Amino acid sequence: MSEVKILIVEDESIVAMDIKHRAQGLGYIVTDITPSGEEALESVANNRPDLVLMDIVLKGEMDGIEAAQKIRDAYDIPIVYLTAYSDERTLKRAKITEPFGYIIKPFEDRELHSAVEVALYKHQMESKLKESEKWLSTTLESIGDAVIATDKVGKVKFMNPIARDLTGWSSDEAIGQPLSEIYKIVHEETGIPADDPVEKVVANDAIIDLPRPVLLINKSGKEIPIDDSIAPIKDENGGIIGVAIVFRDVTQRRKEAKEREELLKDKARGELSSFMVSALPVFASNIPPQVRNSIASSFADRFEKNMKPRFLEEMEKCLAKKGEDAKSDPKILFQCYLSWIGEFLSNLGIGTDSDVDGKKAHLDFDSCPWDSEGAVSPIFCLICRVIVIRSFTWTSLHGHAEQTHCLLDGNHKCSFEFTLSWDDS
Repeated sequence: MSEVKILIVEDESIVAMDIKHRAQGLGYIVTDITPSGEEALESVANNRPDLVLMDIVLKGEMDGIEAAQKIRDAYDIPIVYLTAYSDERTLKRAKITEPFGYIIKPFEDRELHSAVEVALYKHQMESKLKESEKWLSTTLESIGDAVIATDKVGKVKFMNPIARDLTGWSSDEAIGQPLSEIYKIVHEETGIPADDPVEKVVANDAIIDLPRPVLLINKSGKEIPIDDSIAPIKDENGGIIGVAIVFRDVTQRRKEAKEREELLKDKARGELSSFMVSALPVFASNIPPQVRNSIASSFADRFEKNMKPRFLEEMEKCLAKKGEDAKSDPKILFQCYLSWIGEFLSNLGIGTDSDVDGKKAHLDFDSCPWDSEGAVSPIFCLICRVIVIRSFTWTSLHGHAEQTHCLLDGNHKCSFEFTLSWDDS
């Protein structure tokens, strides 16, 4: 026995009673019969039927179409229209209320049964779809990453709160706009705009990660480092209907990684420095001069073999940050060198100070763990000399480097002078 409850809205009492008997004969429960739109709204509020059979033409100020719209908006109850009119004007107006069916009077029982069952099924499927869409929307709104969804041609269809915060665009401003207007990304090191992610995904039909590192330029012009991935959105047949961009602000993650790196570097620097401070003077004091020179020569070769590739990589990175013309500018190259040698020596616990005056430059050791060991640690001076003079040759700059002050000569400091040949014009 069916438990489907139906409200009949019909202003012709004889017709209404006939519909009631037909409906009950098909196993439906008739909650009420009302002759007007106003009474229909009141009956729906009191009885909450599962479906309304609504005559389009009713007596009174509110016709069936207006009543149907109010019922749908307030209660989401499916409407099936009853009408003796099938003209285009009436049907066009009725379509606006999104009914679940029409029954043209007069009708047979099987027509009534089919119309009711189809309407109930369509409403059930529509409710499930709305629930699914709401669940998906709530999920996307709640996740911690920023999400932007576009259609196949790259027009923005959805943005969650994180995406709105990072881009600086509200949903009202962004929906319908090209993705390139909302999601502006550039390569961090070069500043060159990244390729259109929608075109890449559609062309490759695959999830892609944009080249890192990239910066998001938000609506106010702020640069935000991000990680992101872009994936196609497909229909049930596997066709691409849009693109989803998922990205996150990595500012804090970078900061934490840098702090960890500095902590590890400080620890390693301290351990290396402590070992060399304690062990090298004792070790060096027992080595004859001719053996020390042999050790220094062997160290120079090993130093170049192991450190020159890393040195060249660091120079490339430094020059890339300085701009396109940096590689052809010897002054910029020398600045990069001074930065590298200062960092390298600091890892040994040696503080340095440098200055450039025209074509002359000086590198002074302003702190040194062996200052008090000068008389007994000549191997230290030899190794430092190798590090500075040998590494300078890797720059291919025109000029030379020499040690001007050395602890071995009774000086109280260690200094190097660079004589450079470049065009000042």
